[in-house]
Amino acid sequence: MFRAAIFLAIALSPAAAWAAAAPKKCFSLPEIKAEQEVRQGIFLREAAGRCNDRLLPGAKDRWQKIEAANGTKFRSSVDKRHKAWEREFPDDWKYKINYADGRLVTYARNIPVTEGFCDNIDEILQTIEKRGFAAFSKLSKTVRNQVIDDYKVCQ
Repeated sequence: MFRAAIFLAIALSPAAAWAAAAPKKCFSLPEIKAEQEVRQGIFLREAAGRCNDRLLPGAKDRWQKIEAANGTKFRSSVDKRHKAWEREFPDDWKYKINYADGRLVTYARNIPVTEGFCDNIDEILQTIEKRGFAAFSKLSKTVRNQVIDDYKVCQ
């Protein structure tokens, strides 16, 4: 009885290392797609906020409406991304994902806010507003090379 209780306690322990998926040393294509979508979302959130203040009033609200309308799909991408990072970097995935996101936010916040930049953001927002999440997902492929440079794709 005592052995069974110990075995059960170990089996149900969240720290049970044997229960975690082993790192693959790569991200699958769906994980890469999720990473692209999350990165594109972070970038658009930052860009819309910066343009909102100067050259594109209402951009921040427009982005928030897009997020709200597609919350389930965004959540799915974020969850898929977290699972991949947790698998690949089991010891410090939260630190590494925060570092990667911070790097992207820093980059986005240092792009000069110009009329051309904000016009491009406006065009992207219009496309997503008209065509929905599928258009957003397609546009997120523009960050493909950045993601592929950071992570190996499983073959």
